[in-house]
Amino acid sequence: MKRDCQEVVSNLIDIVENNIPESQKKTIKNHVASCPQCTRLVKRFACIWKEFSGAERSMPSEKFWPELLVKIEHYEKPLTLREKIIAGLIRSLRPATVSLIFLLGIFFGYQLGNIPHMETPRSEMSPMEQYVQDFQDFPDGSVSDFYMQYKTPKQQEVP
Repeated sequence: MKRDCQEVVSNLIDIVENNIPESQKKTIKNHVASCPQCTRLVKRFACIWKEFSGAERSMPSEKFWPELLVKIEHYEKPLTLREKIIAGLIRSLRPATVSLIFLLGIFFGYQLGNIPHMETPRSEMSPMEQYVQDFQDFPDGSVSDFYMQYKTPKQQEVP
């Protein structure tokens, strides 16, 4: 970026509001007139600046600043020894709690997987017997039973 372009960028607000010092005015105006990038920049910024300069300024209520200061002071006040200990315990117990929940989930999942069945233990069955038994437990008349019992008719060969 050229030195003159940097000067335009750094004085953009003053250029739009026409508050440029007399010593710089001629140099900046000549540069803006000769540089298409700076001309576009100044025109775009002027449009945006006019849009926002006409906007209504809102002021916070009278209570805002005192309440904000109270909140900041409360946040920045030093903790008592008891509060520091409690905060430290909470910070250190979080990973332990997550780990405990994770281990309990693994334990109970393992226990649910080892519930004894009333039938022949699956460990004594061959994998094929286990597979067949899984497909024999459908209730009569259910959709699954229909699909398992349905036999497709063989197509007759045309001579």
